[in-house]
Amino acid sequence: MELNLRAALATFLASISFSAMAIPTTFSGTGVGPGSVPVAASATFNIVGDVLTITLTNTSGSNNGQDVPGSTLTGLFFSLPGAPVLIPISALLGAQSSIIGLCTVNMVVGPCSGTNVGGEFGYQRANFTGGANEGIASSGYLTSSLPGNVGNFNGTNIDDPVSLDGINFGIVSKASGYNPNGGLASVPVISDSVVFRLSGATGFSTANISNVSFQYGTALSELNVPGGGGGGTGSSIPEPETLLILGLGLAAMAAVSKRRRAH
Repeated sequence: MELNLRAALATFLASISFSAMAIPTTFSGTGVGPGSVPVAASATFNIVGDVLTITLTNTSGSNNGQDVPGSTLTGLFFSLPGAPVLIPISALLGAQSSIIGLCTVNMVVGPCSGTNVGGEFGYQRANFTGGANEGIASSGYLTSSLPGNVGNFNGTNIDDPVSLDGINFGIVSKASGYNPNGGLASVPVISDSVVFRLSGATGFSTANISNVSFQYGTALSELNVPGGGGGGTGSSIPEPETLLILGLGLAAMAAVSKRRRAH
């Protein structure tokens, strides 16, 4: 009887651990920018507890001809069902990513500091291209709802103007050969990727993500590339609750073991 109980508890704990394990899902897209230049991007979504993490990457295999504003990745659109209230937590440079170019703050020009680009990106819930209702962008086609339309991912301003603006902090490929022109030469851009974190994803899994698309340039009328893929699964159990359940299960197994030793 006790052996059966222990086996049942072990099976239960394994199922809880599996259901709580977050499984990322990736959407990717390819398109053609100005001058018939191919562009490519990806967005990897993950949900742990109530936190949604998104890694947005410019995956273009070459920078040849892409170093103009119209071929620079500036935003991501996606949908979640219902009307969740997501709260931006942070926006940080991805692994092996960097800021290319110089930053200007209060008319002082110098190297761009740190990996926190939260003050340069905004999140908005609204109606966007492709039926999406969630948007993240570095450009002014998105409204952060803060005074002056400043970035709302909890970072300080590292390049003027303070508001979301133009092509500043657009994302370019990490491929070699970057030769900025057409408005990019005088502004800082990000090479490779940015990792965004937002809270408020309670009850959602990555399987709920849809209508993903990648926005280029500085206006919604410019290139937008639909993202394909996805279909992942994830946890809808908030992490603290999962840990509590695991703790109770482990305590029950320990009690059974102690009882066996007593006999």
